[in-house]
Amino acid sequence: MGKVNKNNVLASWIDIEKFSEGDIDLKAGDDKNYKQLRRADLIDNWTNFFKAKLSEFRYRNKISKEKVKNMGFTIYFDIFRFDDLINDLSEKFNLPEEYREDSNSNKFTYCLSFSVAENSFKLLEDQLFYTMSGYAHRYGKLPENILEVETDLGKQIAEFFEYDFEDGMMKLISQELRWSTRNYYVIHEDVTKGEPLLHSFYLDDLLWAKNEDYELLDRYIDGFSGKQINLDSNNKSSTFNGKNIAEILEPKNYPLGRFPSNPKWGLSLMQQIAVNVALNDPEKIRGVNGPPGTGKTTLLKDVFAELVVRQAYEISKLKDKHLTETHTYFRNGKIAQLPVEIADKNILVASSNNGAVQNIVKELPQKGQLSDEFLKATMNVDYFSNISNSDGDFDNWGMFATEGGKSTNRQNMLEIIRQMAEELKPEYFISDKAVYSKFTEQYERVSAMRQKMQNLFDACKKKEKLRLKLEVKQQEYRQELSEKEATYEQLSCNIEELENLVDIQARKASVAKEQVVNKDYRIELIDSKIDETKRHKPAMFTLKKFICPRSVETYVNEINELKSSKTALLQERVELQARSESVQRQLIESQENLQKSTTYRERFQAEIISWKQESEIKLSRIEKKISSLELKLKDPNYMPLDLSLAYADLQQTAPWSTKEYRTEQSKLFIYALAVRKQFLHENSKSLKGSWNIWNRIADYSVPHKKHLIAYAWDWVNFAIPVISTTFASFHGMFRNMGAGSIANLFIDEAGQATPQSAVGAILRSKKVMAVGDPAQIPPVIPLSNGLISLIANKNNASEQIVNGDESVQTLVDSASRFGYQKTEDEWIGMPLWVQRRCLDPMFSISNQISYAGQMVLADSMSQAGKGAWVDISGRSDDKFVQEQANWLKNEILRRASDGEVDTNNIYVISPFKNVVTQLKQYLQTIGFPQKNIGTVHTFQGKEAAIVYLVLGASFEESGAASWAVSTPNLMNVAATRAKKEFYIVGDKKLYKSLNSEVVIKTLSVLENTDI
Repeated sequence: MGKVNKNNVLASWIDIEKFSEGDIDLKAGDDKNYKQLRRADLIDNWTNFFKAKLSEFRYRNKISKEKVKNMGFTIYFDIFRFDDLINDLSEKFNLPEEYREDSNSNKFTYCLSFSVAENSFKLLEDQLFYTMSGYAHRYGKLPENILEVETDLGKQIAEFFEYDFEDGMMKLISQELRWSTRNYYVIHEDVTKGEPLLHSFYLDDLLWAKNEDYELLDRYIDGFSGKQINLDSNNKSSTFNGKNIAEILEPKNYPLGRFPSNPKWGLSLMQQIAVNVALNDPEKIRGVNGPPGTGKTTLLKDVFAELVVRQAYEISKLKDKHLTETHTYFRNGKIAQLPVEIADKNILVASSNNGAVQNIVKELPQKGQLSDEFLKATMNVDYFSNISNSDGDFDNWGMFATEGGKSTNRQNMLEIIRQMAEELKPEYFISDKAVYSKFTEQYERVSAMRQKMQNLFDACKKKEKLRLKLEVKQQEYRQELSEKEATYEQLSCNIEELENLVDIQARKASVAKEQVVNKDYRIELIDSKIDETKRHKPAMFTLKKFICPRSVETYVNEINELKSSKTALLQERVELQARSESVQRQLIESQENLQKSTTYRERFQAEIISWKQESEIKLSRIEKKISSLELKLKDPNYMPLDLSLAYADLQQTAPWSTKEYRTEQSKLFIYALAVRKQFLHENSKSLKGSWNIWNRIADYSVPHKKHLIAYAWDWVNFAIPVISTTFASFHGMFRNMGAGSIANLFIDEAGQATPQSAVGAILRSKKVMAVGDPAQIPPVIPLSNGLISLIANKNNASEQIVNGDESVQTLVDSASRFGYQKTEDEWIGMPLWVQRRCLDPMFSISNQISYAGQMVLADSMSQAGKGAWVDISGRSDDKFVQEQANWLKNEILRRASDGEVDTNNIYVISPFKNVVTQLKQYLQTIGFPQKNIGTVHTFQGKEAAIVYLVLGASFEESGAASWAVSTPNLMNVAATRAKKEFYIVGDKKLYKSLNSEVVIKTLSVLENTDI
């Protein structure tokens, strides 16, 4: 994805939030809060009408005279069904057809508020609220700028009420009745407080973000631009990444601290990777993808514990533990600034799910979360245990976490800080500076243990390098030996050939020599014949030439013939001699070559013997080094990383970490708590001053004092190590704190949070870590996908980001350097693969439909669960099938009456709201808990022993049925709510006919399950 225009995306998110505003629940409270305005012709006098209504309200609610001046009312004009607007816009703009569950929500077009003023009422001009959905409802299009529309309407209405309330109301009602008669009003005890809940909680921060240049927010929207590291831990995969996994799991990257849970159990492979990356990776944003039961909260605890230890380490390094108070907040009141090395390790947890953050902060301080062997030591540290057990239950070990966010929670948080400051006073607190040295001693002990593990890792790494080197050297040795032996063989072949050649040439030389001798012999014979002939030369040779020329001629001819033969023989001898000499030279040359080759072969053989000895010595040295390292690595207390293990075994390993190390880590965390409390005692004035600042935060919200709010927050969040908030309350809590003013933001259940909901939180944070699972239910957005696309196009925003499927988790994942390439098109954050919640078949259903079979069921979950598809069909009425309800009722009655199950351990879930409504009414007759019946969204993050998923619908409503199983999300959430048993109640023929991959895979698992 290329560079994204941040402001176009933010503008779209702003429009989505504005379009979602204006909800009005006409049945709120006791059904008497909202009253419909009568027709104008039935009201003689609007002033008297509202006076009477306020008088009734005052009497009913016993409002004192002092408070009457703030009474007033709000009128909501042109109430409409939001679903009708979505349908109308979809039809007008030809948006793609899509099934949506009706929200059954109402919205108002705009509202006005009036306060009591002498004998009449006064328009509160600043409380006019014109909704974007209301504009679209009236005009059938999206406004270019709703604020301008609101301003124009405000001017018109202000003119109506400029002189007289009565006249203004007549004009206003007359105008509005042309649009609608669905106009309602509500009386307020204090109308000046307005209706803040009518507006989006995120708008102010989204508007701020458009004008703020902040790298972390840009990264959140743009995604990671560098090379992402795919942490594929399946050694059978073509993208297996053992190199980076091994690097991340080097012991030097392991935390020194640990939450003091049972040390018998270590983290799984991917949990440890997530912890190590979270604590050591320089990147400022990262995501962790954890399906239900994979230990997301467990890994967060260890991250939190390590941050607490690191803060204690920074404190222990300070020469003077008392920090000088240099920042004046009130007259002589001063606070110190917490050093950034300490403050930047503070912890804030946020989520769109209030239940999620409540669970974390309530769970962390519970004694039951600690192993028995650490409980006494933790209680002896006494990290404000009395304050944490103010409810009198004494279930908590200390004041480690609390809720922030909404006003009542903030007040409670500040009361905790006040009580802490009080407890830290010298008259109540016994100072013990020895805690610093005790911490340092334990810190060094754990560091030494980690270094020992690192040494073993280095030895293991060195051994592996040597092993690879040995393999290479052995291969090179074998290759070179083979080459040398081949050379020797070739030399021997060459020598044999030379020997044969010499033998041949020797024979040739002998023959040639003999031929020369033979020629010499024949020449000698001819010479003898010539001599013999000459002896018989005719007498008187000269005279006879004349007297007897024939005899002389015979003699001469004979001599000439002999001489001619000799000449010929001499010529032949010359040739034979030359040939003999040539053959002899060749023989000598070959003999010399043979000698040289034989000598070279003997020398080469000696070289081979020497080379072999030298090479074998070198190989032996490497082998000895490996043996030495193997001996060193035979430490039964450590389990090194073994990437060759089978996938399921590898995922469940806790490499390098031992029970002993985890025990010492836990002790270090406890010592860190002692350091924390002692340090707070030595800086109790700063803590008390921070309480004063936040307790009177409005006084410090002016530009030249706002920095004090951030300084004070650092102390508050340091004193209470973990503080939580919902995104909805984030702006209210931190509106006076700027970009990068919060240290570490941890987002829980990020897969269910809309992308825009986290903008203000991310903008204020230095580092962000999101944990969640996009494969669960996506964020709930009241707008259709088509309408969101329309908004994106209006703002020229990328639909890769502005759509109905994105969540905080998906955007953080995209911005993460480390993660997992789930499919060719889907990148997720660091995955957690070991599941410890659901038995089979629930695990297998979830694994097959949502996680491509990558999940691993922990060995501790080996027992079999139960599951089945209960095939029941019938006529449906708005997806409700009476026959399915009948079976479910009888089944629950049977199991409850047999004492087989407790109904509190049963959830009844359906994709459809009407099915839930009907089931609640129907099962109420047998006393089934109403809170245990709901839509899939209702049970996000919850679990029960048994779950019944009632699909509902019939062939007449196949569109709704198709929607329910079009993606794995609904089925995945339903299945993973069930720890032991999971039953699907639905028309099997209908759902099979939809050709849904979700149904096909689910049935495949269930049909191979023993009920």
